[in-house]
Amino acid sequence: MKNYDEKEAIAFIKSATSCVGLTDDDILNIIDAIFDYYDENGELEVDFDEDSDDDEVNPEDIAAYLTEEFPGLDEGLAERIVRAEIDYENSLL
Repeated sequence: MKNYDEKEAIAFIKSATSCVGLTDDDILNIIDAIFDYYDENGELEVDFDEDSDDDEVNPEDIAAYLTEEFPGLDEGLAERIVRAEIDYENSLL
């Protein structure tokens, strides 16, 4: 399993989405906010119950959170960024 690399995550997100008008710093701030969402909703806690379906993360909920945190961010773009970030995380497994 590879370690999470912010620069790789930014590049991955940029290649998977159209982030016109967003700088690398903007994308990094969005990534940080995604992890804030995970933390606030207990998604970073280790769950040893492998049969649990509660592990599903809803990209639409995270996108809504992001548009609250970043009022100028389009919800559709926010959702594409969230999905790309999740895809990046899954590529590390």
